[in-house]
Amino acid sequence: MRWVLNTYQVAQKWTLDEMLEMAVKTGFDGMEFLMDFEQKHGFEWDTPEDQWQPLKDRVAASGLEISTLTSCLTFHDPDADERATSVKRVKRVIDMAEFMDCAHVRVLGDRLPDDDTREQTIDNIAACIRDLGEYAQPKGIAVSPEMHGSFADPDLSVVLMERVAHDNVGLVFNSQWRGRDGEWGLPEGAPSIAPIYDATAKWYTSVHTHAMEGADVLGYYQELMANLMRDDFQGFVSYEGAYTGPDPETVLRLNTALFRTMTGS
Repeated sequence: MRWVLNTYQVAQKWTLDEMLEMAVKTGFDGMEFLMDFEQKHGFEWDTPEDQWQPLKDRVAASGLEISTLTSCLTFHDPDADERATSVKRVKRVIDMAEFMDCAHVRVLGDRLPDDDTREQTIDNIAACIRDLGEYAQPKGIAVSPEMHGSFADPDLSVVLMERVAHDNVGLVFNSQWRGRDGEWGLPEGAPSIAPIYDATAKWYTSVHTHAMEGADVLGYYQELMANLMRDDFQGFVSYEGAYTGPDPETVLRLNTALFRTMTGS
C-alpha cells in the first residue's frame, strides 16, 4: 500500500507547488489530483496538451508519484447526450493519465432517483463505466467509480459492479460506515466493518480515508488496514480530508502517523 494526498478541501486554495511541498513535508508517497473542483493544480479534463509535460515534470521533481486522476464527472443524467459528454471528457482524462504514467482514474456514479427510472439509471451508469474500462484497459489504466452518493450504500455498489462486469473496473472505497438514519451500512456501535468489507473489498483499487483519529471510527480504520494488509492490497490509500483550518500541516502529519502505525510502513 502507498499513502497519497487527495487534494480535496485541505489543499483547495494551494498552488501545485504548495501541494507538492506540503505532501513531501508530511510524509506522503504521492498525489491524487481532484478534478472539476476549481483547484489550482492544473490537472483538469480540458487542460491543454502542451501543459501536460510541465505538470508531469513538476510532480516528478518532487519525488512524488501521481496515484490517481480523480474526475468528478458523473453518469446518472437521464439525457443520453449528457452521459456521452461525460464519457468523452473522462476518456480525455484517461489519455492524460496515460501521459502522466498514472494507472488509475476515479469517476462518480453518482445519485439514483427514487422513482421507476431507478433501474434504468443503474444500467446507464454501468454502461458508461464499462465503456471507460474498455477504453482504458489497453493503456494499462484502471477505472473505478467511488462508493459515493447513492453508491456509498455498499449493496448498491455491489449491484453496480455486477452490472458493469468488467475486469478493468474496480471500486474506490470511501470509508463511509453508516448512512443517515441507519438507511444502510453498519448499525450504531457495530464492533466490526466485516459486513461492508466482505461484500465489496474484492473490487477495491483505492481507498479514501477521512478523519481517522475520531474515537467513533478509529477502530474501524484499524480493522480496515489490517484487512487490507492480510489481503495483500496493492493499491493506494488516500487522505481525503475536509480540514480547512489554520494548521493543515499538523493534521496531515497526524494522519500520516496513523497510517504508518496501522500498516507498519
